[in-house]
Amino acid sequence: MRLWLWLIGLLALTGATVVVLVAAVAGAAPTACAAGGPSWGATGASGGWVATAYGPPWGGIQGGGVTATGLDLRSDPQLYEVAVDPTVIPLGSYVYVTPNPFGTASAFYAGDTGGAIKGDHVDIYDWRGRADQDAWGERQVTVTPAPAPGAGSLLGALGPADAPAPGALASSCLSGSVGLTAGETAQIQPDGSALAPSSAPTAVQAAIAAGNLIHTYPYPVPDVHYGSLAVMWPAYDCSGATSFVLYAAGLLDANAETSTQLESFGLPGPGRWITLYANGRHVWIVVAGIALDTAGYGGPPVPAGSGPRWRAQPLANLQDGQAYVVRHPAGL
Repeated sequence: MRLWLWLIGLLALTGATVVVLVAAVAGAAPTACAAGGPSWGATGASGGWVATAYGPPWGGIQGGGVTATGLDLRSDPQLYEVAVDPTVIPLGSYVYVTPNPFGTASAFYAGDTGGAIKGDHVDIYDWRGRADQDAWGERQVTVTPAPAPGAGSLLGALGPADAPAPGALASSCLSGSVGLTAGETAQIQPDGSALAPSSAPTAVQAAIAAGNLIHTYPYPVPDVHYGSLAVMWPAYDCSGATSFVLYAAGLLDANAETSTQLESFGLPGPGRWITLYANGRHVWIVVAGIALDTAGYGGPPVPAGSGPRWRAQPLANLQDGQAYVVRHPAGL
């Protein structure tokens, strides 16, 4: 029964998306970025759940550290993730768990299963170790469906999961919220989007949201800029992507700059939150410890394809052997 209620919420999300696309086809103003999410009136709150905690050290009933969806937790990444009964909560979906060991309002990724996780039971991944897991113990919680986080909106909890259509107004896309994470380093999600640090300045969270907005876009062929950054482009090269992130964060006007022009952006040296690496051939931007880059360094692109993608290794592109000018925006 609970799975059926979950699917009602997901169908409501799909219906909202279809309405937006039909409006665009009919010739309405391109606003295909309106926030969507499950219909809480249809699903309601799901109380009376049990939540336990699991995580490192790995082994035994804790498992090997690689989840049922392929998420590798063996390096103890700071991710909000839960093991679920997939007959109740679909794997790959997101849920709110209240209360939880972190006191967060962000959503948890349903990424794992467990032999003891049956029915109204979730097992919360806690990277902090056995003492914290045992301190949480077993508690009664409320579990509710959540929309997928961080797909290109601004500040708060969560935002729409679909990439906006080319030609949509960027201002209408950058009007929702972005998923947040503990600590000072942004966290890349299994879908390739990123969670922003909850402690980061507004401009930094906005930059993460902007990267999420374009992280599924291709690289342009031929390599061109398509005009004002205020309108979504069909594809983004390295300097276009970097310019868009800076524009969305309020650090650049709507005129995209080339990698050569970005060599003189802001102030010299690395920043506390945002750093650019630029030369006459290439540029990438590091935001809260992760890189948005179009080059093939730092692991496979997620999702697959060309264009800007978040990379967990912010300096991996230095492997190309080129010299780069390092710049940062004032105050960040």
